[in-house]
Amino acid sequence: MLSVRPFRNEDPIRLLELWRYAHRRDTHAPLPALTLEQLQTQILGPPMLDRRSLMIAFEDDRPVGYIHTSFAPDHAGHSFDYSVGQICFLCVDSTYSGASRVATTLIRAGEDYLSGSGAQTIFGGSPSPSVPFYTAFYSGGEAVGILHSDKTVINAFHEANYQVHQATTWFHLDLQNYVPVITAETVGYYGEIEIEINETSRAKTWWEGCTLANGIWFDATASLSRTGRPIARLRTRITYPDTGNMLTMYERTWLASLIELRVHPSFDNKGIKKYLLDELLQYLAAQNQILQIEAHTVDHTPLFTLLRGQSWTERNRGSVFIKNV
Repeated sequence: MLSVRPFRNEDPIRLLELWRYAHRRDTHAPLPALTLEQLQTQILGPPMLDRRSLMIAFEDDRPVGYIHTSFAPDHAGHSFDYSVGQICFLCVDSTYSGASRVATTLIRAGEDYLSGSGAQTIFGGSPSPSVPFYTAFYSGGEAVGILHSDKTVINAFHEANYQVHQATTWFHLDLQNYVPVITAETVGYYGEIEIEINETSRAKTWWEGCTLANGIWFDATASLSRTGRPIARLRTRITYPDTGNMLTMYERTWLASLIELRVHPSFDNKGIKKYLLDELLQYLAAQNQILQIEAHTVDHTPLFTLLRGQSWTERNRGSVFIKNV
């Protein structure tokens, strides 16, 4: 008999087991391995976690799936907006014969929890920039939503009358042999544009402190040499999804994720974005332990257009769903 209950302190091992099934399920772009340390610090550790928002489905005594829900941040980022809920992650045991039924049951349980606390709109997958969990595991900074390769979960959202809110793309680039493409336009910027890359503190609100504490942040800024006026900025997050013992982490490789791209309107479509990105990628490639970079972007944004025009690989695609309840 299928049943659903909230998270208990005895459940971390069950969540790790179910994550491995999600890893096997997504053969095109598998999720990275999840350790108990990561589970405790980055999923169960954030202070905005409500154990009732994390629910596990059982067939008798066998765990067959789990759903993780949350609420969106308010406008100031100091509390929750309880009118907007989100299903952050839905994991189903692909070896279970009733996987579709599990997905549908978990979505219904998540909706009941969120709407019972006041949610009028529910997202399937977290829309950027209100992603509360799992960004370090999906690697990119934007919300990838529900991966299209996860057909069981995609179908379950469609059957639950969710509509596509955002289409997303998961990009990847190998930095080990990265060579920037030099053009006449970018050469003309040497001496006219100054590039500055600095480590920066990202957390400025309660929400950011809860969700973005894990990782190192860099801002790459392009400014006019004559006036010092900033005209473009690219934000990057450095994480290590498979971190284990902190004493040995520097023997391993880190992952860079593009988070945000802003360009002054008067300098858009003038090659500034490409020039700034090339300078940032050269800087990251020079760091021997950063061997790859990824980005999740909402389709048809400036960052999406830029990456699609470069040599980035489209690793997977996803959708963020929406439903009014």
